Amino acid sequence: MDDLLRRWQFGWGLCRGLPPALDRPTALDVTLGLPHRDRELFAVPGTTPAALIGEVLHAARPTWLTVTTHEPEQAVAELQSAGLQLFPEQKLLMTIDLRTHPQPSTRHQVLTTTEGALERTRIAAWRKDDEGEAARGMMAVVGGDAVMHDIHTNPAYRRQGLGSVVMGTLARRALERGATTGLLMATVEGAALYRKLGWVPQATMLTAKAA
Repeated sequence: MDDLLRRWQFGWGLCRGLPPALDRPTALDVTLGLPHRDRELFAVPGTTPAALIGEVLHAARPTWLTVTTHEPEQAVAELQSAGLQLFPEQKLLMTIDLRTHPQPSTRHQVLTTTEGALERTRIAAWRKDDEGEAARGMMAVVGGDAVMHDIHTNPAYRRQGLGSVVMGTLARRALERGATTGLLMATVEGAALYRKLGWVPQATMLTAKAA
């Protein structure tokens, strides 16, 4: 799981335009530079949260801690007992063999753009007076990996399979670029879609901050 986390975080960082993480023995130390989230520590699997909790509690800058684990109940108890504020939603680190990814079709135009390692896909809004996009997504292609990010469907266009079209388009483009493994961090809502497409949960991701 250590390797999966590192591969996912690297692609996630590229998607967000972040500098490379500082690779510490206990954590991947990421600078986001946001007022409420200046840093985020991604605990290296095998590191107990206790090794990083004190740093989060006493950090001079707003710092989040994300723990990737196969034992979420134990990690939740440890984080909460130490006084950290746990975000309610637990996320999932998921993977797929992109060669098995479904390729749904649509009658709507799907646009793709390439910017170095990044690929972006969007479906333009088509209803009268609607502007912008009905759905979108992006990914970073790094060697054999494609890290999906920011998969979103406009609420007015949901339940029409557009999320599946976006994911299938990204998967196809990733294969064209030589990637065979998909990785992503899924919200609870997103995980329901990804499971239907064949994505497999590998671990739970818990995030907390100082109260």
